[in-house]
Amino acid sequence: MLGFAALGAFLCGACSEAENKPGATLAQIDAGCKSYCAKASECDKAVRAEACEKRCHNRLNRCRADEQADTVTDLQSCAGDKCGDFAVCAIGAGLECTFGL
Repeated sequence: MLGFAALGAFLCGACSEAENKPGATLAQIDAGCKSYCAKASECDKAVRAEACEKRCHNRLNRCRADEQADTVTDLQSCAGDKCGDFAVCAIGAGLECTFGL
């Protein structure tokens, strides 16, 4: 349940359209979303990896470029966490994208 909440926190944010520096490449976004969603699915069986990846791509494409690159890095880092730590990490990544925190 906590994993699902973390997934929602990341995927429900909205990012501004302004760009300050180059964002993540499509390959980086693909890799970040794939690793993040694989872990989300592992931690919460209700999360379907394919649907998660699609939402992840959509959300990251709405982020400012600098927030996008940082968020992709954070998502890949979160994927290496244990499930208990994953939820907290994923919420942090969502805040990075949504608010630039």
